[in-house]
Amino acid sequence: MVTVSYSVKAVINEYGEIVGDTITVSDGRVSAITFGAYPSYATRRVMDGYILPGFVDAHLHIAGLGLALTGVDLRGARDPWEVAEALSGASGPIAYGRGWDQESFRTEKRYPTRKELDSAVPDRPALAVRVCGHVAVANSVALATARPWEVYPDLVDKDKGILLEDAVGYTLEKLLENTDLTGIVGVALEALARAGIAGVASLSCTPAEARALRDLESQGHLKLRVSCYPEPPKLSQVLEIGSGRRWRVTGVKIFADGSLGARTAYLREPYSDDPGNRGLRLLDAGRIRDAVEYAASRRLRTAVHAIGDAALDEVIEAFESSGLPCDTYCRVEHASVAWPGQVKRLAELRAYVVVQPHFRVSDWWIDKRLGPHRLAAVYPFATMLRSGVKLAVSTDAPVEPYQPWETFKAAVGRCGQPACRSEESLKPHEVIEAYTIRAAEASGGPAAALGTLRRGAPAALSYTPTNPLKEDWEGPLRLIYHEI
Repeated sequence: MVTVSYSVKAVINEYGEIVGDTITVSDGRVSAITFGAYPSYATRRVMDGYILPGFVDAHLHIAGLGLALTGVDLRGARDPWEVAEALSGASGPIAYGRGWDQESFRTEKRYPTRKELDSAVPDRPALAVRVCGHVAVANSVALATARPWEVYPDLVDKDKGILLEDAVGYTLEKLLENTDLTGIVGVALEALARAGIAGVASLSCTPAEARALRDLESQGHLKLRVSCYPEPPKLSQVLEIGSGRRWRVTGVKIFADGSLGARTAYLREPYSDDPGNRGLRLLDAGRIRDAVEYAASRRLRTAVHAIGDAALDEVIEAFESSGLPCDTYCRVEHASVAWPGQVKRLAELRAYVVVQPHFRVSDWWIDKRLGPHRLAAVYPFATMLRSGVKLAVSTDAPVEPYQPWETFKAAVGRCGQPACRSEESLKPHEVIEAYTIRAAEASGGPAAALGTLRRGAPAALSYTPTNPLKEDWEGPLRLIYHEI
């Protein structure tokens, strides 16, 4: 039996409580947490910092993060031509980049087009995904390869090469259909481990991603626990690939609407900066309920993307009419615009609400898009907690930074944007709880056993040299991994 004791400044549990200064690990499990004492036979390691449960990211996209880490970062592009020029420097068979935002362009605040991408990348597929992931532009080669208009005719502008919503993911999946994602997925998982993440829920998990997870585990390279949430059309294909000890299908992911950045989130009232447009209702309550009931019949939970308040109305109605125990089968993703009445119903349903605090930073335009009268309903994290909502924190990486300390800063209100209201910010111990045990519970599956320091729990620990109980915590965080 291999036993290691870590002596640190403090051991902090999933509720942000100091429970010791020494934690002992035996054969991959937490065996004791004490003040000062440790077994004489243990190997002692003294570290000048703090140990917490391994963090769990309850909503990200592993393959997308890997692509972002190996592709081109478009966040600094200042106009559509810079987007195209940056893509020309991408390596590999696909010129891929993500992160552009037309709201940040210097002059023409419009989407890039196919012709601009063609001028920079004429001879291989090129795809430039907007920061939100709900809009992309493809060049002519990519369009000819994927032919997304045949499946999503209303979501593709063939002339401009602009793709919306489901057409974005479909096109990327077609471009990657014959690509081995093992290396790309491995890059993402290594980066997450270095950032202190022990487990994740990978939303919109594809068959190619599942095959990569299977292969990584068979090679002994899968440290993180991964709960997969494929979209319904791909569910059977992902299930056929099987499962492993550290990864398996836990639920399905569906979309009730789009994004605020693309003005496709479904709102009760029109956008303040786009009168007449309420966004897109992708699924109504009846279809959402059918999806939830079908998933539950397979013992799977359903994660429903709902950013706008009207989309959230549809989701809540669907959950209520299903009669299912929502703490087992229901997740709401984002809930970016949520009014007190909606929050109260979500608490009564005991559904998990998985939020992304860094949206408060990225949505710097939110007051203009929604108007000041709706700011009170934007990212109401504190209201959700006070109301008893089962709140889990995540990043939606690569939409937002995957590093937990960036999420922490946004959650506690250390940002100067209109959405970072102090009255809706969280305390450090509340962020820790939402980022560990609640995120593990919301993820389910292999990740569900993480996020706690109880005796017998998997010894996937997070370590930081600075105090995470202070609001000025800056990280860094890294994973100490012992699990067998």
